[in-house]
Amino acid sequence: MPPRRSSLARIRTAILVNWPAKLTALLLSGVLWAAVAAEEPTTQLVPVNLEVDPPTGRSLAGELPPVQAVYVGSTRELIKLYTSPPVIRKVLPDTLTGSEYTLELSPQDLIAGRRINVRPEDVQPRAVTIRLDAVVQRSVGVEPRVTIVPDSDFALVGGIGVSPPTVIVSGPDSAVRSLATVPTVRLELRSVSTPVRRTLAIDTVGLGAVRVSPESVQVSADVAFVAERVLGGVPVTVRSDRPGNVTADPAVVLVTIRGASRRLASLTRDSLAVYASSVSGDSTERVILEVIAPDGVTGVATPDSVTLTRRTRG
Repeated sequence: MPPRRSSLARIRTAILVNWPAKLTALLLSGVLWAAVAAEEPTTQLVPVNLEVDPPTGRSLAGELPPVQAVYVGSTRELIKLYTSPPVIRKVLPDTLTGSEYTLELSPQDLIAGRRINVRPEDVQPRAVTIRLDAVVQRSVGVEPRVTIVPDSDFALVGGIGVSPPTVIVSGPDSAVRSLATVPTVRLELRSVSTPVRRTLAIDTVGLGAVRVSPESVQVSADVAFVAERVLGGVPVTVRSDRPGNVTADPAVVLVTIRGASRRLASLTRDSLAVYASSVSGDSTERVILEVIAPDGVTGVATPDSVTLTRRTRG
């Protein structure tokens, strides 16, 4: 028994002698070990902030999927990634019309803080599916923003044609439903003496995420030489509450028509209408004639007025 006590006493003495220095050495050893371990390369899986910019006028549907990245570096540097996570930023193309889009991800997309000394090894997952608000399609008319001023002695025959007259618009439901027509880019032509045929783009400024197909149309207009022609024997039609009791003097007139020469060549007196409207109800009255001619043609009657006589009973 005495020898055992002596051994214990020696151990206790060894521990307690100069114990502050021994404790300091132990603590320094732990710190040194931790410092060395913090500098040793290691691999760590850290969360990534995924930032996605949708096409103009559209929005993301639902939450973005989680993304992680594998980084290699010292423990001390890897810890910094938790307080300042790496980022992947992606911009979706404005031409996107579908409701889903697959993003391909790679370690080269990762953006970490400049003062973080780590190396990206991988991204998990390598592809994510992004969902956007729904896309609809509908057909709308094309509005030609075209101004054509013919040269002197020439006239525009008919209106301005558009081919195709309608286009397909696609995009977010609210934006597509608000469109009644889509315009072409502006075109102004002056002193025109020949037919016009031009291909014009659809003006998409202000349409945002709405896409148009086709993106251009053909506009056309006929411009022809203006000629005059006289048609004789055009009957005068009386407008009255009792037209059978009213006669016109003269009963037929000459009508000078003016318009594109090609248009005039096909017209006859049956193509025109000349009206005299009785308004006073007197037994006789003098009224100005009204000439109704086809589109693109004007007409003037000679004489320009007639005498209306109301028959009396007897």
